[in-house]
Amino acid sequence: MKLSYMLSKEIARKMILVHPPEPRKELLLSQPSEGVYIGKTRFLRTPVFWDPSKLINPHLAIIGITGSGKSYTVKTFLTRASLIWNTNAIILDWVGEYEKWVKQAGGRVINLAKERLNILDLVGLPKRSRIKQIISALEILVDLKSYPNERDEIEEALEIVYDADRSSKKPGMEEVVRALEKKKKGGKLRRSDAVAEIRHLTRSDGKKPTLVDVVRQLEKTGKKKAARLLKRFTVEGTDFFAGSSTLDIKKLTSSGLVCIDLHGLPSEEMRSLAGLTILQYIKELMRAEGMKEDNREVRLFVVLDEAWKIAQDERSDVIAIVREGRKYNFSLVIATQNPTDMHKTIFSNIGTVFVLRLILKEFRDYVRNSIGYSTFIDNEISRFGVGDAAVNMIFAERQSKVMTFLMDKIDGEEPLLKYTIRGGDMNIEVEREQFVRMLYELGLNEGQVSLLKAEFEKGDGVLDGEQLVAVLEKFGYAKPSVISFLRQLGIDDKNLIKVFSLVKMRKATKGVVNVVLDDGHD
Repeated sequence: MKLSYMLSKEIARKMILVHPPEPRKELLLSQPSEGVYIGKTRFLRTPVFWDPSKLINPHLAIIGITGSGKSYTVKTFLTRASLIWNTNAIILDWVGEYEKWVKQAGGRVINLAKERLNILDLVGLPKRSRIKQIISALEILVDLKSYPNERDEIEEALEIVYDADRSSKKPGMEEVVRALEKKKKGGKLRRSDAVAEIRHLTRSDGKKPTLVDVVRQLEKTGKKKAARLLKRFTVEGTDFFAGSSTLDIKKLTSSGLVCIDLHGLPSEEMRSLAGLTILQYIKELMRAEGMKEDNREVRLFVVLDEAWKIAQDERSDVIAIVREGRKYNFSLVIATQNPTDMHKTIFSNIGTVFVLRLILKEFRDYVRNSIGYSTFIDNEISRFGVGDAAVNMIFAERQSKVMTFLMDKIDGEEPLLKYTIRGGDMNIEVEREQFVRMLYELGLNEGQVSLLKAEFEKGDGVLDGEQLVAVLEKFGYAKPSVISFLRQLGIDDKNLIKVFSLVKMRKATKGVVNVVLDDGHD
């Protein structure tokens, strides 16, 4: 009897030690009307709800290699949040990932390459505060700190241009009184004449200053080097920020689902300037609307996808929104395939992190050092399939430790369509829509993409790695380009060697890959 008791006690102690690394179920469960359903935990199959009232803040990061399910997770999350809270969302889309989906979801897509965004708009700020924001953006993008003299000259030119603008500088009451007294000239001024004079003195001519005015001011005063630093944003073809705004950002923050497509802008610098400017406007709108006591609902999701240039700089307004967003019920969602693109200040202020598949140890180490999890979870992340995730949630309720737990799949609103590339000991899964996009980026035409898709469909979504290589070579792609493409898919060097060895063996034995190719070039 004593032995039996001791054994039972020992077994009970071991069961505690091997309890799955998952948060208590009451932290994960919520009423469907209060939280966004994500999926189930791997071990205890507990339903996971993202409930902002239980979390330290409403910000999210979604990290994973191309095709791991990042955009799918964002789309699922925004769809459900909209159904629950009727939440608005603005997606700053760097690579054109969301256009089709937003249109299908009944949202609005804005191609910023066909719009104008005047970065000198005051958006309700005092002139001095807006100048400070503009200089901050330019410091990030054109490295103004390396040009201290030119920085001061640009700041001075901004001051002059704003002061010259009647719409931002109207006469005060004393000036109006003096003007009326002068008009009176000792006689009696009729009421109607006084009203007309006041309207004339305080009217706005509707013309607001632009970056073109700043460049002209610099050139007029001989500040040619400073003018050159800004001129890149004002010449024809790149003057998206130099004319009167065609967008009302305030209206967009309450317009449901909105995608601001930046990928049509000609450079990363242009996309970043647009992103920074829009974030500055959103931040000021957020502050103007004031703090909210009820944090059970999110009023606006701001999604940044692959916004590396503005997410890795501590001076960016991304940091300000992350730090202050909870007070105003604003949520920032950052999606990236390279976690080192995110400044560690962002990581330390984000309440929820979804880690999808990551291959490079450098990236996994960065994430692990930032949020902390076990070697077991790190190994699992390197082997994830499409939609698998490790989730790190920081709850408002004090915990003995922050826990990262595993989910087998993000349960989406529609089937997660995927392709599988196999060979050797690899079994690489990639989201079908993302894979097709990668093929177009590689340079395949529509006919070639259709042929390759047909080969996957013949195998129920599965294709051998050497067959994929043979098809790409048939289309005329050189080995270095093919290797680069396969690495983007997450295929490591060991399996690359195996794949190309099999291709070489087939060629040596005159084994023809069983695929019909008719791209119009034969």
